[in-house]
Amino acid sequence: MGNLTQEQPHGLDRDSGARGDEGGILVLDKPEGFTSAKAAARIKKLLKPRKIGHTGTLDPFATGVLVLCLNEATRAADQIVNLSKVYEATLRFGVQTDTLDRTGQVIAKSDRTFCEKDLIQVLNAFSGVCVQTAPRFSAVRVGGRRLYELSRRGIEVERPERTICIHSIVLHDFRWPEAVIEVCCSKGTYIRQLASDVGEKLGSGAHLSALRRTRVGPFTLERAIRMDEELSTASATAGIILLNEALAHLPVASMSDRQCQARLRNGQLDPEWETKHREYFGACPDAVRIVTGTNRLAALWWPNSALGGSRRLRVFPF
Repeated sequence: MGNLTQEQPHGLDRDSGARGDEGGILVLDKPEGFTSAKAAARIKKLLKPRKIGHTGTLDPFATGVLVLCLNEATRAADQIVNLSKVYEATLRFGVQTDTLDRTGQVIAKSDRTFCEKDLIQVLNAFSGVCVQTAPRFSAVRVGGRRLYELSRRGIEVERPERTICIHSIVLHDFRWPEAVIEVCCSKGTYIRQLASDVGEKLGSGAHLSALRRTRVGPFTLERAIRMDEELSTASATAGIILLNEALAHLPVASMSDRQCQARLRNGQLDPEWETKHREYFGACPDAVRIVTGTNRLAALWWPNSALGGSRRLRVFPF
């Protein structure tokens, strides 16, 4: 639900939490009232990394998992941005707002009700691959301008559409006029647009009254650091996940030979090593982690350039 944003602050000592050039991943439990950028800025102030970026925006009223990349980990942000997300969302029926969530102005009300069986049937209809229209108040660009900027100025434009996938959608609780659902979805899914679309199909209208992101790929709330007043440099440092561990969802290939490693530092793969490993990973559409004998990430390798696009090799300090 957002693109990587980067800032260029001060240097980071090699003995600090982000482990020098290697960097790492920090999972935050973002509180309500914080923008994603403000949350990243607070960590920047604590840890002073050279680079910091978040890998998926959460609206200020939303809470939960916000994954930050520090230093060299920002170069692997695309491997996290693409991960599936899990949300716990509260839908309030009978009231529609202009922003599709509780922060907006009420634009319509309805007295129409429905039973739980009808709700489950409609929710199930959204499961799978579908095309979703971006909300009027979203950060997607249209003609070089943010859609929310155009909407605030009263300028109506055709809203972009994107293909998304709802992997699963489960009803946890339903007490009129609210329902709590859990949604596992692909990147780029707008949960508030989903809430509005569900309400439209049920004929009552709806808006998103609460949203909590509970997971981004393997990163869960259990691994997240709480952003309270007591958050310290030491506690933030202790929560950093080194890059190789953070990318454990990717396949791995070992490179222990020092000559091969020397060539890799110069941006080249040893032909014999590559030929051997391509036999095993050649059909892999994703990046492959190349790790050293000490289990440090050395590079990301796309063994099948046809599937990986123009990318082939991304070397990290090791």
